[in-house]
Amino acid sequence: MMAQQALIADGVHKSFSAPSGKNSLAVLEDISVNVNQGEIVALVGPSGCGKSTLLNIAAGFEKPDMGQVLFMGKAITGPSPERAVVFQSASLFPWLTVKENIAFGLEKAKVKQKIIDEKCSEFIQLVGLTGFENYYPNQLSGGMQQRVALARVLVLEPKMLLMDEPFAALDAQTRLAMQQVLLSISMAIKPTILFITHDVEEALILADKVYVMSKLPGTIIRELEVPFDRPRPISIIGDPHFSKLKSEILEQLFYEPCGSYSTC
Repeated sequence: MMAQQALIADGVHKSFSAPSGKNSLAVLEDISVNVNQGEIVALVGPSGCGKSTLLNIAAGFEKPDMGQVLFMGKAITGPSPERAVVFQSASLFPWLTVKENIAFGLEKAKVKQKIIDEKCSEFIQLVGLTGFENYYPNQLSGGMQQRVALARVLVLEPKMLLMDEPFAALDAQTRLAMQQVLLSISMAIKPTILFITHDVEEALILADKVYVMSKLPGTIIRELEVPFDRPRPISIIGDPHFSKLKSEILEQLFYEPCGSYSTC
C-alpha cells in the first residue's frame, strides 16, 4: 500500500531583502520535498543554506515567493497546532515543574484534570523522565530539558513535528542519547517528523529519508532512502555501509562546481 503524503513542498523559491534594500538574497531555489505520514525525513546541509527557512515555511511562519507547500493536501497559510515546532532551545517555563510544563498546553485548552494527569504520565514515561515530575528546569541537565520540551509538544498530539536542530546545543554523548529517545518515540507512536540538521551522522541515524542541500541558494542535490532497519542502535555508526554513505554525503556537501572544495 502506498504511503500517504503528509507534507509536500513543490518548486519552492524564497528570497530575502538585503540590508541595503537594493538587492535580494536568494535563499531557496526550486525546493521539492515529500514527507510521508509516520516518516522521519532529515534535511541536511551546510550552515546558512536555507534549511531553517524551509522549516519556517512548513510551519507557516514564512510564505514562499514561488511554489507551494501542502500539509495533508491543503495549502499552508499560517501556523497550526497540527504542525508543532521543536527548537534548539528547550524554552521551558522556569517557574513550572516538569509536569506543569508538559501540562501547560492542555490546561490552556481546558482539558479535564484527570485526562491531563493521564496524558502527562504517559508522555513523561515515553521520554524517560519518570521520577522527575516535580523537578524544575534549573534542576535538569540540557538533555533532560529537551526531553521535557519534546513531551510538552507530543502531549498535544500534533500530526507533525518540525524539529530545527533540537540537539545541536547538547554535548556529543547527550546528543546520541537524545537521538535514541527520538527513535524510541518514533517506534512507539510514529509521529511524522521533518528534522533539520547540519550533522550528516545524525541524519543517517534518525531518518527514513535524507534530503541533502547545497550552499546558498539552497537547492536539493540528493534524495536518499536510508537503507538501515529499525531499531537503529548507536553501534550502526561503525557499519561500513553507514560510513560509506556518510562520506558520500560529506563529499557532496563540500564539493563545489568549480572542481575544488569550499575554499575555491
